[in-house]
Amino acid sequence: MGGFAKRHRAGTLGVVAALFAACLIAHDGLAYTAAGDRLFPATGILPQISPGDEFYTWGGTTPLAGGGAGARNRTSNFGAVWDKMITERLGIQVEDAWNRLDRRGATALNGFQNFETELKYLAIDDQLHEFLLTLGLNREWGGTGARRIGAARSGAFEPRLYFGKGLGDLDIGYWRPLAVTGQAGYQIGDTTTRPDLVTAGAVLEYSIPYLQSKVQSFDLPEIVRAMTPLTEVALTTPAGRSFGARTTVMVAPGVSYAGPGWEFLVEALLPATRATGALAGVRAQLHLSLDFLFPDTIGRPLFSER
Repeated sequence: MGGFAKRHRAGTLGVVAALFAACLIAHDGLAYTAAGDRLFPATGILPQISPGDEFYTWGGTTPLAGGGAGARNRTSNFGAVWDKMITERLGIQVEDAWNRLDRRGATALNGFQNFETELKYLAIDDQLHEFLLTLGLNREWGGTGARRIGAARSGAFEPRLYFGKGLGDLDIGYWRPLAVTGQAGYQIGDTTTRPDLVTAGAVLEYSIPYLQSKVQSFDLPEIVRAMTPLTEVALTTPAGRSFGARTTVMVAPGVSYAGPGWEFLVEALLPATRATGALAGVRAQLHLSLDFLFPDTIGRPLFSER
């Protein structure tokens, strides 16, 4: 998994701080994660709550603190993820991302982050109550990325717990389109010089498609009917000796727009602590749901009962 849970180490604290926003930009998304009538849209900076057959790519940029305006004072990130279902409930994910750090008056730094993989198992799918619970195990493969952009020499494992809960089963009227998703994890470094981290996050989202189809159909513009406004909050904090790592909090309000088998997400990146950053950025993501687009070929689980 990339994005907020990635913590790459550089030779100096200055490079680490400059690259931090780029790591926040890099993360995956998952559309068409369903629990009964509820479709949970893609998220950006947080991990996804369920395995799936999908491909998605993203890009984003954040100005560097104290660097002034302009293209020569920012960090940028581009990446891609492929998720593949092994069985109807077990899936594997592979991910990598490319970073570029620009500073006025200095040579640009660029390179790939460490390669990551993750196994996910959908433990609970309660369709009646629109509830999902997933177990995950992420692996960051140390030494596979470029140290000049902060990729760590040593890797890390991270057990994770994911959840999603829609409120459509409650008698709360126009609040029924609301849903909450989130995750909690504990990242364990391979070496004693890499800090262990607690990772956590939550998403609050309001599904206009759910409103239209399950609550009440309003005469809304077609473009609005396919939107889901959402806000993500992601946090990391050292679990022991910090080795220079500090608590970070990123808030990412945005909107998802979905079509048949695809979804587009745009978010603002708003650092909430000094360690996270000082200036706002932006991130965009395109997701393709392979199980919808190619249900009988690449979108089918390797071992399927169908």
